[in-house]
Amino acid sequence: MNHGSLWERLVRGVRWSWIDERYRSALPADFDATVMTLESRDRLHAKQGRSTARVVFHPPDQNQSGGRPLSVYLKRHFQLPWLARFSALVHPKGRYSPGAAEWAHLERARALGVPVPDVVAIGERIGPWAGLQSYLVVAELTGCKELNEALPVIEQSMDREAFESLKRRIVKEMARISATIHKARMFHKDLYLCHFFLDLERQARDPRDVALTLIDLHRLQEHRYWPDRWRWKDLGQLLFSTEGVAGVSPRDALRFWVHYKREAGVRNPEWQARMIRLKAARYSDHNAASEAGAAERLSESVGSAD
Repeated sequence: MNHGSLWERLVRGVRWSWIDERYRSALPADFDATVMTLESRDRLHAKQGRSTARVVFHPPDQNQSGGRPLSVYLKRHFQLPWLARFSALVHPKGRYSPGAAEWAHLERARALGVPVPDVVAIGERIGPWAGLQSYLVVAELTGCKELNEALPVIEQSMDREAFESLKRRIVKEMARISATIHKARMFHKDLYLCHFFLDLERQARDPRDVALTLIDLHRLQEHRYWPDRWRWKDLGQLLFSTEGVAGVSPRDALRFWVHYKREAGVRNPEWQARMIRLKAARYSDHNAASEAGAAERLSESVGSAD
C-alpha cells in the first residue's frame, strides 16, 4: 500500500486491517467499517478511552459457515497517547496501537508454543490529523473457564485422589507455559491464576487431558537486562493470586516451582524463591490495605448518610 507523504497522511489518514480467513464468513461484510461503533453490553468493561465486550456474530451465510454463531471478545481503543499518534503518522506500517501490539504479542507467544486465543481480526485507523484508534478481536474460549473459578468447582465433583492427580497435570502445564515465555526473556506482567483457562470440555471427556490457554497478553514485553526482576513480578503475582482459592494448596505452589525451575533453568533457585515469596507478600499487603481503605470509606459514607 502506498501511504503517500506525511502531509497526505495527516489530511487523509491511513487505515489497515486483517481478518483470519477461517472466520471471515461469520463476520459482517462491512465489519472493518462498523467495528468501532458496534454496541454490546455483554461483559462490558470501559474506561479511559478503551473498552472490552463480548460480541456474538451470526453468519449471514449459514450454509457456508455451518450455521454456528461466532463468539468473540472485542477490544477497542478510541484515544491513544500523542507519541503513539505521531509515530503512527510518520511510520504508518508500524504497530503503535495497543490492539496491534497485543496481536504481535499473541503471535510471538504462539510461535514459542504457548497456547493463546485465536486472533479473529485486527485493525488500526491512523489519522486524519492526530487521530489513532485500534481494535482487536479474539475468539472466545468456549467450554473453558479460568482456573481460579474452575478448580473449586472441580474439587467438589471429583474424589480426592483424582483431583490431586488432575492438579499435578495442571501445575506441570502451567509451569511449562510460564517457563517457555520466560526463557525467551518475555514476561506477562499480569500472570494471575485467572489468566490461565482450562478446557473443561476436554477434561470432561478425558480427565487426563489438560489443555490450558494463556490470555491477556497486552502487557507482554521482552526484558533482556535483569530478567530476574520481571520473573519475580510474574511469579509473585501468580503465587499471590492463589491465596484463598479453594482447591489450591501450598503443595501445589511447591510442585509448580519444582517443574518451573527445571524448565526455565533457574540459577540460585533458593534465593529466587525467596524473592518471589517477598513479591507475593507485597501484593498481599497492598491488597489488604486497599480493601481496608475501601471498607473505611464505605463506613464513612454510611455514617455521613445517617
